[in-house]
Amino acid sequence: MGDHVMRRLRYQWRQAVLVFTLAAAGTAAACTEQLDGGAACPALCPQQVESFRDTTFDAVLLDTSLRDYPTLGLSAVQLLANRPDTLVTRLVIRFDLLAFSFLSNKVGSLDSVTTVDSVFLKLPLDTTGRRGKGPVTVQVFDVDTTAGDSVTAVVAGLFTPRRLIGSITVTPDATGDSLRIPLSRAVLQRKIAERSRLRVGVRMVSGSGQLRVRAFQLGSGAPTLQYDPTTDTTYSPVVVNTNTSIVNAPPDVNLSYQVYTLTDVGSPNVPTTILGVGGYPAYRSYLRFRVPARITDSATIVRAELVLTQQRSRFGNANDTVSLVPLVPTTTEVLSDVRRVLDLAAEASLASVDTALLVPSDSGQRVLNVLALARTWKTLPTNVPRALAFRIGLEGAQPAELRFFNSKAPAALRPKLRITYLLRSEFAIP
Repeated sequence: MGDHVMRRLRYQWRQAVLVFTLAAAGTAAACTEQLDGGAACPALCPQQVESFRDTTFDAVLLDTSLRDYPTLGLSAVQLLANRPDTLVTRLVIRFDLLAFSFLSNKVGSLDSVTTVDSVFLKLPLDTTGRRGKGPVTVQVFDVDTTAGDSVTAVVAGLFTPRRLIGSITVTPDATGDSLRIPLSRAVLQRKIAERSRLRVGVRMVSGSGQLRVRAFQLGSGAPTLQYDPTTDTTYSPVVVNTNTSIVNAPPDVNLSYQVYTLTDVGSPNVPTTILGVGGYPAYRSYLRFRVPARITDSATIVRAELVLTQQRSRFGNANDTVSLVPLVPTTTEVLSDVRRVLDLAAEASLASVDTALLVPSDSGQRVLNVLALARTWKTLPTNVPRALAFRIGLEGAQPAELRFFNSKAPAALRPKLRITYLLRSEFAIP
């Protein structure tokens, strides 16, 4: 290529760069010019950017704590504990429909059960919840009665020596994935002969310990009653699943009473200035917020945090790390029963509100990111409260509790919302 051609190309390149630079400079100068048009400034000249605004305020319109969670029958794990200075619980397990006949070696015709052998109550365990390095005794009682056996006081009074039908001594920390507790052959044989039912109570004594008993009635993880329908060991054992039938009760109530817990010693009530989450029986907390419309309706929220002040708790597993699980209430103001509101609340992970990991024995400020939730508030109907609730992880399966100061506490300790937002301005054609 000739020298004159190369020189011409370099000249054209320099001209193109110069034109581009001048055009860019002109655009920048025009757009930094202070115009009176404001939001009406043409799109090529965006208006001056508003500064971000920060505000921290007492936003809680209502907060409260409710106890006795989880709802009876809704926990997949039940806590059997004997920690006399902290937590003492008992279990009630119902087998209202026993097997009165069996299939000989799983073939042929049904034979009636006239004698039994090798009777066991099998309790499947969640081994992550074991506590206790010394031996404890797990006792089983016949707690069947014609009295009101859905009344806690009635059932608790049936754990008497004459009703003891089985026991086993174990070390909680050394247990496997289940306990097989031998039961009285005579008691079960009599109940089968009478076409009766078996309802048992289980408690832990003679030591300090804790076990988590799986109680998911719809699967294979629930307690079972097992026995041989004859003394001939060639026959397979009969396995009876938990079941109950309460007169005139709906199916969900019957399900609730198949396996449930009695609490003899539990966590103390929280003070009036405290929001409780967890403990045993567990608390849940509910907070309803009041946020100015200029923020929810007329601004873009870029940061939203709930600031809670944690109070130290010494109850239960106080030094364990536990989960603070957020819930989003989904009901309107028509429903004023807070317990029902909490029952119907959805997991807040669906609204991108993360679970926090906290230690009950710690104290101080805790900051929770609620940006995704706060951004939904402008889209909600006016009769849907802007609210958030909390439960503890493994609710009903561990006794740790978290405590936070509520809106009745001194001003510096109350729950607050910390929001950073940008006021929105609409473009307009002049």
